[in-house]
Amino acid sequence: MKIREAYELKQIGDHYLVTRNTGERPAILFALNETGAFLWKELARGKTQAQMTESLCGEYEAGPEEEAMIRRDVADFLEQLRGVGALEETDDESLGK
Repeated sequence: MKIREAYELKQIGDHYLVTRNTGERPAILFALNETGAFLWKELARGKTQAQMTESLCGEYEAGPEEEAMIRRDVADFLEQLRGVGALEETDDESLGK
């Protein structure tokens, strides 16, 4: 999976916005918090869902209980991106297999 070309993460001060550029003027789709921006950047680097989960667990020094929650949060984040059409599916890894 990867982010579709028309979608970008923009940082304005402490705020992160996902935009879609399909013409002259980009449309702002939604805002991300710092964790969402972290995951977006990981995805932009070509990380898989499992690698994104591992990176986020390391970032928060998560134990086993937190790891299960983070795994669900990463899956939810990816589903939200799919919902707005920001993800391009490229292989079985995108489905968490």
